[in-house]
Amino acid sequence: MFRLVLVIAVGGISHLVAADLTGRWTGTLQTNGSRVSVYLTLNQQDDRITGSIATGNDAKPVPIENAEFHDDKLAFGVHDNAGQLVVFRLSLTGATLDGESTVGLQTSKATLRRGGVLTVGGGGGSGYRAPLSNGSDFESGQGSGGVYRVGGGVSAPALIYKVEPEYSEEARKAKYEGTVILYVEISPDGHAVNPRVVRSLGLGLDEKAIEAVRKWKFRPGYKDGKAATVVATIEVNFRL
Repeated sequence: MFRLVLVIAVGGISHLVAADLTGRWTGTLQTNGSRVSVYLTLNQQDDRITGSIATGNDAKPVPIENAEFHDDKLAFGVHDNAGQLVVFRLSLTGATLDGESTVGLQTSKATLRRGGVLTVGGGGGSGYRAPLSNGSDFESGQGSGGVYRVGGGVSAPALIYKVEPEYSEEARKAKYEGTVILYVEISPDGHAVNPRVVRSLGLGLDEKAIEAVRKWKFRPGYKDGKAATVVATIEVNFRL
């Protein structure tokens, strides 16, 4: 798994606009079994594309430069933290950008979805879901009390450590399965605070989900280069 210091460096712009890429794209890079989250925000005006990009390993977004988009194919480059050029070549199909990134002889599979929800992590299935910025879950910008939502210069937090939830004895006896969805705020120190149940399972599983998520650790989201409190959605899956 490599970390990206996201500075775009590709040749001049050449557009034959067939679709509008404006919006937030969320997805993953998969390399040799490892997965890194990717957050790409694009703004397309006439024949010019601007935006920013960040990864789960470096949540602070950086403006993109010199993007190329024609025949429903998007290309741009990124310099990683070793100074190597990582080239992205993606094809647009509906609301999905699929393709690859290459650096040297290493190729990674890239998949991003417009306004999509990214689940990071496996194990028991619990995962961090990147907040949406297209109005599907949260609007971008500042909320109340200095709490921000992804978009408008605010980057998404990234999950870096998690523990799986325990089953309640009542739910285990009932062989009950399902998913609890929580609204949380990721604080600048990387903890999930102010949890609120969005989808409940009952039988003590809501409480077990909150108990586990309070132990998770995140790389915080950023606003204007500084760590900020950013809202997120977390799904906690219970499977026997």
